[in-house]
Amino acid sequence: MATGMLGVAVAAAASFVLRDPLSSMATYTAGLMVLNQAAPPLLLAALPPRRLAGYGRAIAIIFNPWIATALFVGLSIAVSLPEILDPTLANALYAAPLGLFMLVSGVLFWAQIFPATQSLRARWQIALLAWGGSIPMTVVGLVWMLSSDVIYTPYLDVICRWDVPPLADQKWAGFIMFVAGVPLQIAAAWLLVAA
Repeated sequence: MATGMLGVAVAAAASFVLRDPLSSMATYTAGLMVLNQAAPPLLLAALPPRRLAGYGRAIAIIFNPWIATALFVGLSIAVSLPEILDPTLANALYAAPLGLFMLVSGVLFWAQIFPATQSLRARWQIALLAWGGSIPMTVVGLVWMLSSDVIYTPYLDVICRWDVPPLADQKWAGFIMFVAGVPLQIAAAWLLVAA
């Protein structure tokens, strides 16, 4: 119960950070990553083992590992690299409640790791899924950190709240995203080692 309350508090704090998306790319990225990577495990850890197992087909579809992974990876890439999308689609994505989408996709993906909601049974499959889910954050984080140009165009002409130039802000955001992928990699390693 305490972890669930902590998850709600963490999600609320991250949502507060998202209220001013153009103040800093690094701050906005941190808020999205907290909603996507920190709050979901805390919320799911509050569930008792096998809590959702008897709820039938609807839960099985919602928590399908392949649907959850496709949503998680697809949203991670679309949010991180909006220029790969048609401008109309990108504008629609950013007009939506992005924080809520990140939280939901994080819960659905992290649910594959927790016993109360996982549908895969083999630990190596769950580990592979977790590791695969961390790849987009790791790759985008590295691209943002190593780029010599501002890639994330919404921040091209914006000086962040702390007077950090857009390129430095992007590099910090890349570092945050890179670090945000580490818990999934640790979970994957733990699933393989602790078997």
